Amino acid sequence: MGMYRTSFQGLSQQSLRYLGRNSQTVQMLQKQLASGKTVSDMSDSPLEGMKILDLKTILTMDNQYKSNISTALSEVQVTDSAMTSAADLIQRAKELATQGASFGNDQNNLNAIATEIRQITTQLVQLGNTTVGGRYIFGGKQTQTAPFSAVGNNVTYAGNAPAVAWQRQIEVAENTTLTYNLNGESVFGRVTTTAVGPPPVFAAGSTGLFQTLTNLALNLEAGNQTSVRARLDELDTDLRTVLTQQTSLGSIRNRLENTQQLIDQRELTFSEQLNDMESINLPEVLTQLSTADNAFQMSLASTAKAIQPSLMQYLN
Repeated sequence: MGMYRTSFQGLSQQSLRYLGRNSQTVQMLQKQLASGKTVSDMSDSPLEGMKILDLKTILTMDNQYKSNISTALSEVQVTDSAMTSAADLIQRAKELATQGASFGNDQNNLNAIATEIRQITTQLVQLGNTTVGGRYIFGGKQTQTAPFSAVGNNVTYAGNAPAVAWQRQIEVAENTTLTYNLNGESVFGRVTTTAVGPPPVFAAGSTGLFQTLTNLALNLEAGNQTSVRARLDELDTDLRTVLTQQTSLGSIRNRLENTQQLIDQRELTFSEQLNDMESINLPEVLTQLSTADNAFQMSLASTAKAIQPSLMQYLN
């Protein structure tokens, strides 16, 4: 009888193990069917779960990079438009300077030209104070304060100077950043007039387009056509500066767009991989569930027979 008890106990334990195993398989497949995913919890499959988590982390980071790039591209596009407008205004200033340098103009004509030059200066100050999403784009890191202000014969710059850290950067990939703004003073310059002259006198640090235009207006108002002709070469230099800065902006735009395309391609590849790893094959899971359920029912029946022997079997 002792031997029968031992055999009966072993058979019962084995039947229960099979039953438990088949029950777990059925539960796992039912869970997959309900969620539509092969892995709902890390405990389902730690290895596959880690792979899925890694892919999701990459895709989340890529979404952030794409958002950064989109923000930067919006600003770059507006900056490029402002630079084109600035170049057009410089061309108009050159036309006016050429007219002003021509002999035969009386002072009234020269004053009228000077007035339009000052209007161009005002328009350039407005361009220098362009905003995107409430941020001033030409002030470097000083995005909440208008970088340029004009009073009389002075145009001041309140943004970050070219000699300091003015670059605003975005992260476009892991440990990879990109500068996407231009320095306003490098593009437009600044001017502080200490004496209107003639000849005008400018404080140290006065430079660039705003100094040229202010000097031109004062030369015209003083009737100094020889000095007006000298401003033409300076306007050519200022125009080259703007166009060079715009070219560098084009390089930034190309890099942003290329990076965005790479991220889009990677997102498509990784999304497909994630879908393949995470999503169930419905016909396959249904077949497996049917097979597992049949096995479970058979185990259940076998276990019931194994653990309910008759009294006579037990006594024998």
